[in-house]
Amino acid sequence: MRLIRLFSGYDFVLLFLVVFLIGWSVVNIYSATINEYKTLYIKQAVYGLTGFLIIIFFPLINYRKFLNFSLFLYLIGVLMLVAVIFAGTTILGAKRWISLGFFTVQPSEFMKFILIAAVAYILGQKKEVDTKQLLAVLGIVSVPFLLTLKQPDLGTAITLLIPVAVMLFVGGINKKIIYGSVILGIIASPFVWEHLADYQKKRILAFINPESDPFRSAYHILQSKIAVGSGGLSGKGFMQGTQSKLFFLPEQHTDFIFATIGEEWGFVVSFSILLIYLLIGLRIFYWGIKVKDIEGKYICFGAGSLIVIQAFINIAMTVGFAPVVGITLPFLSYGGSSMVTFSLIVGLVFSVIRVHKSEKLSFQ
Repeated sequence: MRLIRLFSGYDFVLLFLVVFLIGWSVVNIYSATINEYKTLYIKQAVYGLTGFLIIIFFPLINYRKFLNFSLFLYLIGVLMLVAVIFAGTTILGAKRWISLGFFTVQPSEFMKFILIAAVAYILGQKKEVDTKQLLAVLGIVSVPFLLTLKQPDLGTAITLLIPVAVMLFVGGINKKIIYGSVILGIIASPFVWEHLADYQKKRILAFINPESDPFRSAYHILQSKIAVGSGGLSGKGFMQGTQSKLFFLPEQHTDFIFATIGEEWGFVVSFSILLIYLLIGLRIFYWGIKVKDIEGKYICFGAGSLIVIQAFINIAMTVGFAPVVGITLPFLSYGGSSMVTFSLIVGLVFSVIRVHKSEKLSFQ
């Protein structure tokens, strides 16, 4: 009975949706890599089990107590990003990982979780965002953003900003600041373009006109669109995808896992995956509206926005509706850093839900 009461505060709808994605990830990574990397699905299963345990047991920590250590975690996260510059491991031309012997970690991924917690802590000190809080948030976000941009990793750098922007909006930031930021972004776009790496410029141009360079910068987009389109309504069948099995589709188990799913399972399953992400986001937003605690609200809206928007950017990239930016599909793409990060984020949301439910019961 005590064990049942311990886990009674969980949102089992949300838990089921996330666990389904984790299990679905292992199945499809097995199919995507069996002809080349025969053990990656086993590693993903270990990552998935680790993520599941985090989601189950992390919420037993009261999120309010955890947020008190968020700025200390932020310092550790920044130091890890600095360590990448000097001792990072370079893969495919980008230095984003730190090797720890048996596995590598990507500090910029963990910064997504850390920033949600740190920004919730800072903004939670007052009911509405004031100038001092705004400057503090911009200050702590700019450091990991610039360090991640230097790796270079534009996609992850952008995703660091997404939850923070949503949390500031929820906090009632002055609309003049929002309009001014949009105008400033437009004015600064030529400067940003000039400082992009050559491969980043080529990816954007390939998105605008894929046929201009079909065998180089546009290769990912074209092969991904072929894979998704060839799946039709019901797909070619499990383990029957030719684009992934014959290695025409690059990164079929990481950034382009959705293309693998689209080819083998078709439109119906692919659209269902899209709906699952939408349901996850809406469910987390529901709790963000329902909880009374301001820090809990910020956590829910930051977490829900990151999961939904990152998923939609990845899927849009896969089907040619967005440039290739190199970000994972939450819970589905191969990788321990991504799996653990999003599991921590969902675990933090569950902590908010458990505390809210327990306090509601105590008042009854």
